[in-house]
Amino acid sequence: MSDNKFSGTLPDENSSEAETYDAVCHCGTVEYSVTLTPPLPKQKVVSCNCSICSRNGYLLVYPLRAQFNLKSGDAALKTYSFGKMRNHHKFCGRCGSSVFFDPRLIELGDGSPDLLGVNVRMFKNVKLDELEIVQYDGKNQMPDVSNVSHLQ
Repeated sequence: MSDNKFSGTLPDENSSEAETYDAVCHCGTVEYSVTLTPPLPKQKVVSCNCSICSRNGYLLVYPLRAQFNLKSGDAALKTYSFGKMRNHHKFCGRCGSSVFFDPRLIELGDGSPDLLGVNVRMFKNVKLDELEIVQYDGKNQMPDVSNVSHLQ
């Protein structure tokens, strides 16, 4: 990509189109649901080439925190942060599945919407070849967080 602007789809709280997706880690310990507006077929799913995204195989969508419902496995979730320690990457401590990351936008007070980066690879029955996957060059670019960047 030629710029560092956000390449995914932001939630549309005013949309009448919404769909809820059930998701689970590999071992089944961490279960959650995510409501996406617009639904997944209309989302731009982000594939970033930064070190953490590429190693964990993240394919990311960005729901509002309120659209994420953790059903089980909170105690099993582990956190990993690196660099500026801004993002809290959450993974299952039992099977190691990379579930989501929390950029802590509200906590850090930069005025951006309270989003999570959720890995669609955990969604049940998702067909990756039917998604609109967009590339983000997080390896070579510093994102512009003030413009709701990729957050890595």
